[in-house]
Amino acid sequence: MLDIKYIIKNKDEITAALKKRNIQASTITEIITLDEKRRASIQNLEMIKAEKNNFNKSIGKLSSEEKSNKIQEMTGLTKQEQKLEETLDINNEALLTLLKGLPNIPDKSVPMGRDDKENVVEKTVGEPTKFNFSPQDYITLAKNHDLIDTERAAKVSGTRFGYLKNEGALLWSALVQYSLDILLQEKFIPFYSPALIKEEVMINSGYDSYTNDHEAYFIEKDKLYLVGTGEHALLPYHSQETLKEDSLPLYYTTYSTCFRREAGSYGKDTKGILRVHQFDKQEMMIITKPENSWKEFDHLIEIQEKIIQGLKLPYQLVTVCTGDLPRPSAKVVDLECWIPSEQKYRETHSASNCTDYQARSNKIKFKNKTGQTEFVHILNATAITPRTLIAILENYQQPDGSIKIPKVLHPYMHKIKEIKIKK
Repeated sequence: MLDIKYIIKNKDEITAALKKRNIQASTITEIITLDEKRRASIQNLEMIKAEKNNFNKSIGKLSSEEKSNKIQEMTGLTKQEQKLEETLDINNEALLTLLKGLPNIPDKSVPMGRDDKENVVEKTVGEPTKFNFSPQDYITLAKNHDLIDTERAAKVSGTRFGYLKNEGALLWSALVQYSLDILLQEKFIPFYSPALIKEEVMINSGYDSYTNDHEAYFIEKDKLYLVGTGEHALLPYHSQETLKEDSLPLYYTTYSTCFRREAGSYGKDTKGILRVHQFDKQEMMIITKPENSWKEFDHLIEIQEKIIQGLKLPYQLVTVCTGDLPRPSAKVVDLECWIPSEQKYRETHSASNCTDYQARSNKIKFKNKTGQTEFVHILNATAITPRTLIAILENYQQPDGSIKIPKVLHPYMHKIKEIKIKK
């Protein structure tokens, strides 16, 4: 949620910034008008309360006639007070709805664009993998080595679920342990977070794609959402708290099972484990002071690069344009790994700076050195998902159909250095 005071003080700047995200100027005008009405109601209520308070103090000094007249006058004021309170409640609710409907302000470094086709490649590391044989896609490789089973998963859960098994399960476990070791070296505090969260908690995360677009799974009976990412449950951990300045930054990482409908995906993406309804993920989150926000954002991307560089996978960094930004994010940078079978890069990681947008709706603050409270800035980023496993299977395949294991994962693979053809 954006700061109403900042909106009023910087109307033109906010209007121009939100126009990049297809928010009309009339919405900002409506917000300011509602706030003016709200303030007028508050002022009138304070005047009535003051007058009633003065009456209570002076009642003992009044004659019977004066007291009777004053009581009639106070009865009228009480009716006015009730109407003003009703109006104030209506205006407050309308204002809150409009404010929560606004996305975050895009950072000035975010490129203009309508959709993901206008995202900007900022950096490419490593050459795309080339083979002197016809490479197979990860679905074929996984089937040949019995690593992923979506057919039996369909019997149990329906389409777009899968079992990881044999070396596939070990490889995923190795990736998690490998990335977690890096995060622990970076002083991240590890969590296992809940998979179910309250309705208001999901709404306060700001991701309207999960609520309004029904991307999330919702249990109507219990009014609980299944998380779509670890951030959904980790973000509100400090809700309605004022943190100590010297405790910041807080580095948190959580391992969670995530659930998404993936309603808009189609074609080959839905056949394997690229876009499924359930997957596991290691997520990073940083809570920091505003002045350190962008330094920590760069730090998250550096950690992601460290993870992928250790695996020796070709990748590129892509800055997401204004039209493709998630609602809470001021800036997003995606890391995309090379997928040989598709001859293109695919997103495996994402890093977001949500500035104070989520902190406001979750009421997460800190007390600065002057004794004043400020909202923290909240950032999140992927550490590892099964999409990285896809990139490894395809980039490390050999002419005979076997698959080498990245050297950095050998200590976690129970002496398995290669997934060999089963005879």
